[in-house]
Amino acid sequence: MYYYGYDYGYGSGPRMVGDLPLKEYSHFRSKLVGDSSDTRYCADSEQLFQIQFTLHYQSLNRNEVSIASTNTKTPYHEDVLPNWDAFVKRQENNDSLTSFTISNVELPPMPFFSDKLVPILKNSANHLVSLELSRNVLKNIGIASVAALLKSLRNLVSLVLKENQLTNEAGIKLLSKAMKKHPSLSHVDLSYCSLGESTSALSLILKGSEKLSSLVLDYNDFESDGMELIIKFLKSNTTLTALSLRHNTETKEGGKTLTQNFLKPIAQTLERSSLRELSLRGSDLTLATKVESKVLCDMLMHIDLSYNRIGVQGLKNVVTYLQGNPPLTGLNLAGNSFRKEAGASLMGVLKRNTNLAHLNLRHNSFSKASIPFIIDALKNNSTLLTLDLTDNKLKAKSGGRKEIIDKALFESTSLQSIIDSNHTCQVYLSSNSWGNRETHEAELRRINALDTAGQSIRFKVSLAMFTLKTIQFNPLAFQHISLELMPRLLEFVQQQVGYGGYGKNIWKVNRKERGKNHVLSRIYEVMTGWSMLPSLFERGPGKIKKKAVKKRKHAFAFKEADDEEWTPSKAN
Repeated sequence: MYYYGYDYGYGSGPRMVGDLPLKEYSHFRSKLVGDSSDTRYCADSEQLFQIQFTLHYQSLNRNEVSIASTNTKTPYHEDVLPNWDAFVKRQENNDSLTSFTISNVELPPMPFFSDKLVPILKNSANHLVSLELSRNVLKNIGIASVAALLKSLRNLVSLVLKENQLTNEAGIKLLSKAMKKHPSLSHVDLSYCSLGESTSALSLILKGSEKLSSLVLDYNDFESDGMELIIKFLKSNTTLTALSLRHNTETKEGGKTLTQNFLKPIAQTLERSSLRELSLRGSDLTLATKVESKVLCDMLMHIDLSYNRIGVQGLKNVVTYLQGNPPLTGLNLAGNSFRKEAGASLMGVLKRNTNLAHLNLRHNSFSKASIPFIIDALKNNSTLLTLDLTDNKLKAKSGGRKEIIDKALFESTSLQSIIDSNHTCQVYLSSNSWGNRETHEAELRRINALDTAGQSIRFKVSLAMFTLKTIQFNPLAFQHISLELMPRLLEFVQQQVGYGGYGKNIWKVNRKERGKNHVLSRIYEVMTGWSMLPSLFERGPGKIKKKAVKKRKHAFAFKEADDEEWTPSKAN
């Protein structure tokens, strides 16, 4: 399956148009309209070509189908109807769909959805676990059609209806009833659905969410009565473990955002609720007051406080909270304009915190002055699994990202320095592939993602010795290795990351080395420098002769020694 965009460095994926492979797309378009001089081709028809190819390409998928436009919304055009029909024809006998997405693409007018697409989804009712109809897709469907469909998809786990105008209360009532009675639905995303405009609509949605474990209500601009409904819902709910209320800040009362006004009851609710993950991204919080800092409670496992206004005092409250080593495993503090002082305090607390596994600090203002603290934290922490420092003021080379990698993740000056490096944390330092040739950030992330530190060390040593050659290969270092370990050493010197398929999931482009055969040279150097090699060819004592055994003259099962000791006088 193709993914949008590029991977880092040498692992670059195929060039894409949206989420489509460019080479296949260009070939398809040339067959459809010829070259750009054709009178039927114009810039405005690019979206038409893209959706036509999407339908063609996705019709071949048997498990996961995604019909989406990544740019502006693609309106319906009658020229696309044959492509829709061809898509339906290819999928009508498919009963193994697990995921189905239509996003930002206008469907043909009803009853196309109910007559053509619904039967496809019902065919896969036993396998379909994820359904997304987002970005104004419901305009030509209606919320009632989705509610009716839910009754048939009994194994559905995730429902995403974001960026649709949910204003029809009759349809919302049907959706709420279907959600409440659904046996397996656990995640619903209703962000950008204008639920803040109607408390009755929000009340119906919350009523249908009683058995959910995850609910997303981002960008709905709730007013005070809406926030009160949410807090009331949290107090009585016993199943919800994740709630997202991102960017609900536009309406203000008393000079504060609604999220700020309701932080105290939210914090009080957290202490008694089942909630373990909370997102308050973009809520204009400072965490400077005692009331705001109460949201940092020991009940949460993950909290998103990104793109707020956490200043000096708020940061102190965060550090104090982390010093208590709470059960928190994920913390997002991106976009809070943290500088050198924040780097010193946050990185310092990482040396003592043993629970935090994921820390996001992207889009801050960490610079060269913060690098020593980052290096010190990484060298003294073995529980942090991901650290995101992208889009800070860290340069690629000296005094920047390369220094963090060289001194914390991959200090390749000696075998011992590699062993002493961090082998557990995947560090993100740049948001694009520029500079990866010098830093090898992507490759080191994949190495540190391996199951054990031993695997990571093995790949790093091979990378340093044979691929990057930052450590000189010295056969004399292995001259006293024991006989039992020699087979492993010979296997090791034949492996080189990026060549012959070794480490193909780390160094994604398979490279071919020209010139002399370095593998054979390394094997020869190791064997000829091995101190035990001569002893393998020394002549031993030869074959040991076996003692001749006398043949018995009778059939009694006595030992030879007993026969020799027997005399007639003893028999009397």
